[in-house]
Parts: sequence; C-alpha cells; structure tokens
Amino acid sequence: MLKPSPWMVTVKHVVRLVCALQALALPAWADTFALDAKQIRTLVPGAAPIADGRIVVEDGKITCLGSQRAGASKLCTLPEKIRRYDYSKDGIVTPGFIETLGHIGQVEVDAEDGSHDGIAAKDSNLAHVRAVDGIAMASRAMDAARLGGVTTVVARPLGGALISGQSAAFRTSGLTVDAALVQAPVAIHVNLGEEARQDMPLVGARSGQIAVLRTLLQNAQRLADADRKKPKEAAEKETIQRLRDDPGIAVLADLVWRKKLPLVVHAHRSDEIAAAMRLQKELGFKLVIAGGAEAHLLAAELAAQKIPVLLGPVRVAPFGWNTRQARPEAAAILHAAGVQLALATAETHNARNLRFEAGFAVAHGLPADVALAAITREPAAILGLPASGTHGVGTLREGQLADFAVFDGEPLTYDGHTRFVAASGQAIDAPQQR
Repeated sequence: MLKPSPWMVTVKHVVRLVCALQALALPAWADTFALDAKQIRTLVPGAAPIADGRIVVEDGKITCLGSQRAGASKLCTLPEKIRRYDYSKDGIVTPGFIETLGHIGQVEVDAEDGSHDGIAAKDSNLAHVRAVDGIAMASRAMDAARLGGVTTVVARPLGGALISGQSAAFRTSGLTVDAALVQAPVAIHVNLGEEARQDMPLVGARSGQIAVLRTLLQNAQRLADADRKKPKEAAEKETIQRLRDDPGIAVLADLVWRKKLPLVVHAHRSDEIAAAMRLQKELGFKLVIAGGAEAHLLAAELAAQKIPVLLGPVRVAPFGWNTRQARPEAAAILHAAGVQLALATAETHNARNLRFEAGFAVAHGLPADVALAAITREPAAILGLPASGTHGVGTLREGQLADFAVFDGEPLTYDGHTRFVAASGQAIDAPQQR
C-alpha cells in the first residue's frame, strides 16, 4: 500500500482546518433564553416602552414580557439554568422589521439566471402563480437581512405581468419556507407603468393596462357573484364555466372578491396611482399602493379613500418619467394627510438597510415613532398579517414566536448597531453588527 505523500497529508489537514473554522463561524442557536434590555418597545398600540425590560423565551415562544426590576407592574422572573443575554446597559429592543417590496429568497445573484426563481410565463393574468412555491431559504440575502433586524419579508412572484400573482409572508429563518411561513397568500400583485410594459406589447399603453385589468376584475366579480346566485340559463352557465376554467380568473374571484385580500398595485407615477384609485372607486376592491414615488401628490385623495401606501424605496431620486416628482419629504406628507403608511427598501440584497430608510424619512419630517411603526406594526396591519398568536409579527406580545432585534442606540440611526437578533423563536449569538 502506498504511503500518502506529505502533500496529500497537508491538503487533508487544510480541509480539516477550513471545516473547523466554518463550524466556529456558524451562529449558536437557542430557543430557550432570557434577555434583559435598557428598553423594550413592543409597538403594541397604546403601550408605553418598558424600561429595564426583560423577555423570557421558552421553546421559541415569548412566555414573559415585562420588567427585570422588582416592584414593577409586571416582573419577569428568570427560570432556573436558562441562557441569559444582558443588554441592560444600552440595549433597545424592537419587533423584527418587515420588508414588503423586495425579492428575498427569489434572487441570489443578479447576473446569474440560475439563482433566480424566474418568470412563470408572459401573460397578463398570472394571479394563480404563488410566490411561496419558489422561495429558497438558503440565501445570503436572507441572512444579511436578518442580521440587520429584518425578520419577516413579503415576496411576490417575479416578472412584469400585469397581474404577477400571490405574495407570501415568511420569516427570514427556517430550513424550508413551510417552517418559516407566516401567511400565504397575502395579496394579489399588479404592475402598472413601465414594469408592465416590458415583454407585453399588447398592454404597453397605460390606458390599455387599466382596460385589461378592469376586464379581468369584472370577469372575476361575475364568477364570484354567480357562485352565490346560481345562474339557470344554459348560455350563462356555459359562460360562467369558461371563467371557472381560467385559473387566473378563478383565483381573482376567490381571493379578491370572496376573501377580500388586497390588490397591491405597484406604481410610481401619480397618474398611474390615480388610475388605480379610479378603478377601485368603480369596482370596490381593497387597494394598496406599492412603490408610490409620487403618491404624496395624491395624499389627500388617498386618505379620503382610505388607501394605504407601501412607500419604497424611501430614498428615491427624481429621475426619469416615473419618479420626476419624487421628494424626500414624501413619507411625512403622506402621514400628515392621514394616509396609513409603511416603508420599504424595495431591495433584495440591501433589505438590511430598512431601518436607515426609516431614518431618512425621520430626517425629512416623519416622527420617529411613526417611522418605527412603519417598518413593524403598519406593514403587518396593511397586509392583514397576524398581530398576535404564534405567528404574530410587527409587535411584541406574549405567546408569539420570538422575533425581535436589539440595538445599542436608537435603531433608526447609524449610532444604533445591531447587537442581537431573535428570529423564528431562536436567538443568534452575537450577530454581525450592521
């Protein structure tokens, strides 16, 4: 038998060393622990921040949320032999942030098509396409987002179809999307303007896009009504059966008209937003505007129609025809008018900067407490995600899976570094500071 050469031994040793270093680099996970902080901001409406706060997590769920200080209205005692994290000197705890407009889990490397979920088809109505079926959890973009405090994302199907499909909300930690899932479907997504003009010359005109969308929604409404009224004439039965056989129409009938999920319209230009609002007033579906670079121009009208806005990106420059009237004060203008508002990065690889987008809005007039709510509680409320129970997101409450972040300063500033993140009920020891 041949003796291994010194070179072969060296390679084997190098491989062992690399594996050992990789193992050391992996985060240590724990689903039972306690954490002390200087302040806990639960974001529960009407609840004041908890000074000298403590969170106790057992088997992934928050079992006590209160104070570490004797004499407080609610004292959380430490269970025996529990792992403890102490950030009582300067730690500020917030609920995990929610990114609503990126493609985390769907795109890994922009220039490599093999790392993309891809586009299902070139068609106007892909309402039956479900983003949840294409999410890859083993993603560096997801890891980076989580280490920046983003613990929940909402992803819609890729592509520029007029109706691109159903979004899913999931946590940024889990072996499979099923284990990380918060809710699916969340909404049906519509593209207006330049994005929908790509690859689809038949709906290249903005007026044509609205015309096609109106017809699709009317057909879906007709199908939903027929299921209640039970048509009797043969011709009407045949027409309804054709609509039922169309998977896109059938999904629109079920999700938009029966279950009343929101129709999230992605548009930047004020005229595109106005067209969507006109259609909503005509047909009566639940509308949410996403993107909204020029939404502030219609702030009063949006508030009057009670149409929320997912504003993203916040730091958008006035360039091109789609964003030429964008302003850095857009978030403050929308809030002052009474529009329900959430903030987003609209990024995949830089979703970790969500808190800085919110900080930018604060620097341009949005109150800091409103900005923090706009990346936690408000996106959950706008999209109908659960606020309480095991899968509750956007606030901190007992009974939820632990999803929160700890900062050593104000979370929406560069002075506040991410010191700790809990996601999907598990704690990550000493995450990278962002």
